[in-house]
Amino acid sequence: MTSERLDLIDFLDLSDILLRHGTFRFRVASGSMYPTLRKGDQLMVEPASPAQFQVGDLLLYHHRGQLICHRVVALDTAEAGPRIITKGDATTGPGEVLEPGQVLGRVVAVRRRGLWGAGLAILTDCWHSRFAPLVAQALLRLQGIRPYRQIMRGLVWRGFEYSIGVPEGRRWYRYERLCRDRPAPKLNGQQGFHLLAKLGGSAVASLHAVRRGEEYRLEALYVRIRYRGLGVASQLLAFACHLASRSGAGRLLATVEAENSVTRSLFDKIGFRPLTGSELDGTAVLCRDLSR
Repeated sequence: MTSERLDLIDFLDLSDILLRHGTFRFRVASGSMYPTLRKGDQLMVEPASPAQFQVGDLLLYHHRGQLICHRVVALDTAEAGPRIITKGDATTGPGEVLEPGQVLGRVVAVRRRGLWGAGLAILTDCWHSRFAPLVAQALLRLQGIRPYRQIMRGLVWRGFEYSIGVPEGRRWYRYERLCRDRPAPKLNGQQGFHLLAKLGGSAVASLHAVRRGEEYRLEALYVRIRYRGLGVASQLLAFACHLASRSGAGRLLATVEAENSVTRSLFDKIGFRPLTGSELDGTAVLCRDLSR
C-alpha cells in the first residue's frame, strides 16, 4: 500500500478484505523492524483473534492513522479487557499498548526483497529524505497561486466522486454514491450522515454532520492540503445543505474559529451567516437557513 495516511474507512475495508479472502499482502515501508523485516519485504497477513496471539507474533495494526507491523512483546490480561504490548525490533522505549480492535491481523509469511530491490529502496529513501521537503514546499507555493488552482479545478473537477454514509448500528456506515444529476437520498428520522470525497479511489475530503432536534450541526469538515482550493469543500457543503433540507431540518450550524478567515469566507459563499452574539471564546457559530 502506498498511502500517506489511511482514514477509518480504509481500515474497515482492510478488515473486510481479510475476512472475505483470508489473506492480505503488503510491503514494508519503514525500518522499525530491521533486521527482521527490511523495506520492500512482502508480508502475508491473516485474520486472528486475540486469544490466538502469542509473544513473538508479528501483528498488523492501525494507530493514529498509520498502518504498523510490530512484534508482540507482552500480553496483559489482568484488567477487564486484554491489552497487547508491541514494539519494533529496531526501536527503543516501552512499546505500544494496543486494544484488540486496533489489530487487523497476524503476519504468517515473509517474502524477502532481492538485492536489486533492496538497493533501489535505499536510493529511493535517500532521494525522498533529501528532496521531498523541497518538492512539498514548492507545491504549497504553487497551490497558493490562484491561476494554478483554477487550472487544476478544471482538470480534476469531474474526477471527484462523492458518497454518503448513513449509520447502520453503532460502528458501521452504509455508503451510497452521490451524483449531481440525480436527487440525494432522503434521511430517516434523526440520522446523521458522513460525506466522503474520493479522487482515483483515495479519500481526499470528508464531512460529518449530526442531527440535533430540528437542526443539523457540522462536527467536522476536512480536505487534504493538496486538494484545497479545487471546490471539494464547497461541493461537500452543498450536498450537506441539500441532505439536511430534504430531511426536514430548519437550519445547518457550523462552529468556526473567529480568526479563520479562509474557512469563514468559504461558508459565506455557501450562504452561512453568523448568529448574533455567537462569537465567544474565539469561535463563531455560523448558520445556514434551510427553510427558504
